[in-house]
Amino acid sequence: MSILNQASDGLFNVLIVLVRTLVRFGPKGREDLILACGGAADAFDTSQLTRTLNRWTELGLFGENRGAIIIAEPHRSALGKSADDAEARLPKVARTVALLQANNARFWESEEARSADFSRGVAWMLAQDVYTLDANSDRLAELEAQQLIDSGSQKIAQNNTRWNGLKTWMLYLGFARDGMQWVVDPTEALRDALTEIFGSSRELSGPAFVDRTASVLPVLDGGAYRVQVEAALKESAWHRLRAGLVSSSLSRAIQRLDREGFITLSNRSDSEGVVTLTGSNARTWRDVSHVGLVQAGKAG
Repeated sequence: MSILNQASDGLFNVLIVLVRTLVRFGPKGREDLILACGGAADAFDTSQLTRTLNRWTELGLFGENRGAIIIAEPHRSALGKSADDAEARLPKVARTVALLQANNARFWESEEARSADFSRGVAWMLAQDVYTLDANSDRLAELEAQQLIDSGSQKIAQNNTRWNGLKTWMLYLGFARDGMQWVVDPTEALRDALTEIFGSSRELSGPAFVDRTASVLPVLDGGAYRVQVEAALKESAWHRLRAGLVSSSLSRAIQRLDREGFITLSNRSDSEGVVTLTGSNARTWRDVSHVGLVQAGKAG
């Protein structure tokens, strides 16, 4: 089981259709749900509907109640009451489901791994120097082979199909962006997580912000999945940042959210601890002693 082999495991746009249909019309039997999603149309191939439904049922987004397909709680409540709200909120909900510990228990295994292939792939991408990373699938495979200590038994992605699936899901789930070129950028995922990171606080120390970010998004610096991936990398082929330095991927997201006005960054001389944002080749940008939450409404 996986989510990166899109031909076998489903597509994010099909997931959107399934969720919109269930939010709009309520629980439906499997056949009725497929029909409501367009399955009755001439020459319509329902296989992707079935595959996407099966995969995200196994991951826990969907469930069954008295023979009807439902969106499982707490995800149903998080999606809201309208189909448009559900579509807008689905990336955050699907990201939460994909990163659940229960869906990542078999982290390095190829069989029955649930969404672990996605989590280890994202964690590995975010651990790279995002300003020099070549996102060509062949180059990624070469870099993976160079960096992994045991490339025979451990894999980030198994083939070009999985690399393409990883890049597609990273875009949808807020860990990358596409424009002139595809780039690693977790800004959207971090923006969605701000209210969880800050909780009842409106300001956190720089180290506390990074620590809480790791607990909410475990593929980022210090997170459980990121730590597992970094432990599998050769330090001769991958540069490990010293304590206190923030990776280029997380630094990029923090800087963007500061510029967008969602957070404020400060460096107070009397602070007990700071983190340092970095760019390419670990070039230091700025020291941050405190991170403040500015627009709680937008961040939610």
